[in-house]
Amino acid sequence: MRHNTDDNNQWIQDLVAEYELISKTGSTFFFDEKAYAQLITYYEKEEQLDRALEVADHALSHHGFSVDFYIKKAQLLIDLRREYLALDVLDQAAVFAPNELEITLLRAEALTYIDRSEEALDLLETAKVNAEGEDLSDILLVEAIVYEYEEEYERMFYALKAALQEFPGNLEALERLWLAVDLTRKYEESIPMLEEVINNDPYAFLAWYNLGHAYAYLGHYEEAIDSYEYAFVINEDFEFAYRDCAELCFELKQFNKALKYYTEILENFEPDSEVLLCIGQCYQNLQNYLSARDFYHRALHFDPLNDEVHFHIGECYAAEGKWRSALKCYQKAISIEDRQEDYFAAQAEAFMHLKEFDKAQEAFRQATTLAPESDRFWLQYATFLLEIDHAQEALYVLEEAEESAAGASLLYGRVACLFSLGKRREAMALLGEALEEEYEAHLTLFEMNPTLGLDPEVLGLIAAYKPLDS
Repeated sequence: MRHNTDDNNQWIQDLVAEYELISKTGSTFFFDEKAYAQLITYYEKEEQLDRALEVADHALSHHGFSVDFYIKKAQLLIDLRREYLALDVLDQAAVFAPNELEITLLRAEALTYIDRSEEALDLLETAKVNAEGEDLSDILLVEAIVYEYEEEYERMFYALKAALQEFPGNLEALERLWLAVDLTRKYEESIPMLEEVINNDPYAFLAWYNLGHAYAYLGHYEEAIDSYEYAFVINEDFEFAYRDCAELCFELKQFNKALKYYTEILENFEPDSEVLLCIGQCYQNLQNYLSARDFYHRALHFDPLNDEVHFHIGECYAAEGKWRSALKCYQKAISIEDRQEDYFAAQAEAFMHLKEFDKAQEAFRQATTLAPESDRFWLQYATFLLEIDHAQEALYVLEEAEESAAGASLLYGRVACLFSLGKRREAMALLGEALEEEYEAHLTLFEMNPTLGLDPEVLGLIAAYKPLDS
């Protein structure tokens, strides 16, 4: 079987080479219908639609009574958004096959794209008479395409649902279903329908894939992972299922499992910067920083100006305490993208560990300027100032923060500053306010001033505000 496949691939490659040569020289040539069909399919797969159309024209010049070539030419013209020409070609095809359903379906599709959707729907309604099974499923599929174009997404969903009920093996309906489900949020309603498709055909990989999406949206993550796994086990070439499965595992912090699937993508498909970055992130989260950096550097071969990759390499060095190397990577990331607050906050931390406090302060200030609404960077900035005994300045920073950011954490930060300034009574009063506003955020206090974790009065006040159910 493998031998036959290789022979067929070689035949197609030889055929394409022959056609390319003849096209360049302008020689007279003639191919049979099978050869023309193979050439058109080849150029379609290569996304060379103009070339495929050229072949279809040659095919019709030699096989002028072939309805299949008229239909193929019309489909290519629609794909190239030349709908009026497609309608002319379909009129020619109808002379030879007036009852051919595919002609009606393509005509409806072309009419849709030139804003004649009502005519398209009338055509499809007429075609439904006496149609059943696969034919009716195909009609309903095109009806869904019309509704999609008109942005009537609920109708699109129900048309696709009906198409799959008529014929569960309608692959294009399954391909389009995810968009309809996503736009209408009918994830829960899609599950029984997809299960029915799978019951009819357990090897329907697209149904498993869509089922994975639905489960993931509804928070049934393990069921989603299982569904994605079925999809790519059934179809080993289904890269999207691998990627979505790996991404979900990563989001769930199942880094070993995510790493397994990203590695399989690397082994089975063309490598790219994104996959190499994701593998690096898995290793980084598993604290294997050497392997993480290796994959990050491989990612840079594909995209040397990927600021995110440079930043993550810096994070690996930082985790190992190699602050000078980390700083170099952060600075590279900033040179590529200077509007990312996380990069400046990381740079500030590196400067802090290198005792370059003025530069650290400048970088923290830049982070808060880029994201003034985020309390995280203000708190990092204030914590740094406390650590270098600039408690008054830290307090000013947090007071400034409250002009643009919100959250009880900022209150706790001010409490920490007041304790550091020796203003105990004021600090205790403000601590009470903070605890009343949001008890759960009180850990910020100890993160900024760890010595307060040993203060009996502070601990007593916190205990007094502790909710009964915690």
